[in-house]
Amino acid sequence: MAAPLLAYKAWQNRPRISISSQVTSTVLAVGAAAGVFWGIKAVVKNFKQGIREQQALTEGNPAAFATQLKMAFENDNYFGWGTDEEVVFSVLESIPNGSTMNKVQRAYRDLYGRNLAADLQDELSSEEFATALQMINAKS
Repeated sequence: MAAPLLAYKAWQNRPRISISSQVTSTVLAVGAAAGVFWGIKAVVKNFKQGIREQQALTEGNPAAFATQLKMAFENDNYFGWGTDEEVVFSVLESIPNGSTMNKVQRAYRDLYGRNLAADLQDELSSEEFATALQMINAKS
């Protein structure tokens, strides 16, 4: 019976850990700074997306090419599913050079938050994807 009593007294006399007000203030400041950072990041993202959406209305603009590619991926054909590969290849052919292609990829990421190459790989068969990559690399 003495062992549990000794264990209880040792537990009562254990050193206490206390968090000072400086640590608490530091944790709160870091949390607030992280919140401000993510908030500003979201505002900038929305601003860039709004600009890209306005640019998508201009023919020949990289944002317009990006929008055309996304529309081809989301094709609602007769059966309601599938990618319109002909439109994808037509848009890729109409992109004039490598510089514009880089801008298209950046506009696609700004508009849709996804990587164009990853979406091409998801939407096309492996042969079609290889052909699309050849078309993209030929622009460089």
